[in-house]
Amino acid sequence: MPEQGQAPGTGRPKGRPDKPTDRPAEPRVAATRPGGTDDTPRGQGPRDSGDETGGRPESVRRRPERYLVAPTGWATMPGLPGTADPAAAGQQLIEALQRDPALHVLRVIRSAASESSPGDQAPLVTGIRFPTVAVVEATPEQAAILAARPEFHVDIDHPLRHGEQLPVPPTVPGTGTLDQSLSVRFRVRDERDEPLRDAVVYVHGGLYPVVGRTDADGAVELTVPAESLEAVRGVFVRPRSDCWSTMLKSPSLSATEANPVVCRRLDTAPRELTADGWARRAMNFDRLPPTYRGHGVRIAVIGSGVDAGRLGAAEGVMSGINVVGQDEKAWDQDAIGRATHAVALITGSDGDQAGGLAPEAEVHVCRVLPGRLSDLIEALDYCIAQEVDVIDLGVYTEGAAGLVAYKLEEARQAGILCVAAAGDTGGPVTFPGTLAPIFTVGAVGQLGTYPPESHHATQQSGMPTREGFFVARSSCTGREVDVCAPGVAVISAVGPEGRAAFDGTPIAATHVAALAGLVLAHHPDFRYGFGMRGPARVHRLTQLIKSSCRPLPGADPYRCGAGLPDAAVAVGLVPQWAPYGMSEAPGVPFDAAASAATASPPAAMTLVAAIRAAGYLLPDPDE
Repeated sequence: MPEQGQAPGTGRPKGRPDKPTDRPAEPRVAATRPGGTDDTPRGQGPRDSGDETGGRPESVRRRPERYLVAPTGWATMPGLPGTADPAAAGQQLIEALQRDPALHVLRVIRSAASESSPGDQAPLVTGIRFPTVAVVEATPEQAAILAARPEFHVDIDHPLRHGEQLPVPPTVPGTGTLDQSLSVRFRVRDERDEPLRDAVVYVHGGLYPVVGRTDADGAVELTVPAESLEAVRGVFVRPRSDCWSTMLKSPSLSATEANPVVCRRLDTAPRELTADGWARRAMNFDRLPPTYRGHGVRIAVIGSGVDAGRLGAAEGVMSGINVVGQDEKAWDQDAIGRATHAVALITGSDGDQAGGLAPEAEVHVCRVLPGRLSDLIEALDYCIAQEVDVIDLGVYTEGAAGLVAYKLEEARQAGILCVAAAGDTGGPVTFPGTLAPIFTVGAVGQLGTYPPESHHATQQSGMPTREGFFVARSSCTGREVDVCAPGVAVISAVGPEGRAAFDGTPIAATHVAALAGLVLAHHPDFRYGFGMRGPARVHRLTQLIKSSCRPLPGADPYRCGAGLPDAAVAVGLVPQWAPYGMSEAPGVPFDAAASAATASPPAAMTLVAAIRAAGYLLPDPDE
């Protein structure tokens, strides 16, 4: 009988509700201590006025860690003798944790499927009935004691991360001491000599890097821990919107005057970089017929929310959930801007849906940043209840959790494809991209799609292909990477206004998630043989995307996977013939000349395939 720690999908399935419902967040446990929300660190409770220190002042105490605690036995055979009822086991868990004065229960997560009676559930995951999960604050020693008890399963509630590539400080340490510092002023302007407000200025090369934001006049003053300005090795400036980032290497700085930094505007770049987008052409989205718009497909974007004011005209954004604030309405806020960038890539922006990759898809927004794995569990439960088709998972963490792995397997069994970013640490693939149910995506860029003085140029690594494609330096590596997609200098809308060019594997994952939505909506396989929701549909979907990929000659397959997906091939418009950017058979060397000769499908072939897919042209008898 399967026990904890086994691979997902072993045992009998659990159930799901009869129909998806918007389930409100679980209320706080009554016994929680006062003060703070889930995102504010809590101490050990209010201090007593008369403590044992005799009135001496106290320093800031160590912040307790957060853990996910669940009752064991949830990976067993439902209905067999000895199997505990999930609701009863969850209530016993809460009562046991509340009796321990050393533990602090922050909140309880109950799956909608687990709360339903077994007779009313349709099979979801073999051998899994997702348990009640308690989010607990405890010391590492207390968590170790809990994990040693056979009735508890304990995971670390790791913080979630998103892609933000900063200059890597050199391995040679900076000079100076903590007592030495210099004041440096910067004045950030665009090409029109207009000040850039809220631009991030990042200086490295001293004893440690420093960062600040410009004021309304585009000015900022930083205290650099260095004995001289010659120790500064680089200055990175990232405007809030509408301008390219700027990277100054070994700058000649002044200690008495404001140092000017000029950032190029996005609207001065060539039209092919900002209008149609190099990323769209790289995956052949521009070769799809105008009727291929992803109608009827549900895509969930898990990240930092969405700026409703920026995308108010985008009708595709249907609903969402704010897991961080336990609020069903505040999902339409995005202080970071990353998820707004992703939603705009899918639906388009400013009401111009022609610019979206899948403009008629129904988008659900799940706000989990700044948050933890416990917030991701609730967001996944929402996606399962809403019966979304594709999840764009733009967050990751460097620590794994078994409870999250089982929830992701539950989503796959429900027919949901989870597309995840490989991570942007430059090291091994991050969690949950390491899991088998996940379709993991790395990031690539293309030469000539950004100014040479921008920070995007630092992403180039290795030898580019003949088309100028290269694997992003920050993209994580591992055999878990399935495919790669554009993730360097990709321009899209950000909140509250304007556009921005971002890097990162979450952006690459958004392109693949949008492609998956188009394949589900328009490929003939999903109108007939694979119309039923389930793991077979997910497997066929990933199979079509991977088989459409064009390999990147010379690139590390552990960083780019099968290669760059081709939208025209994936949706079934173009036959998957061998010369189309692929070797004729496994083990056959890639023929660059043949690939270049057939790098793009003939326009007539694309048109005929589109007419045939629409049912207006019968296939030839020989086909």
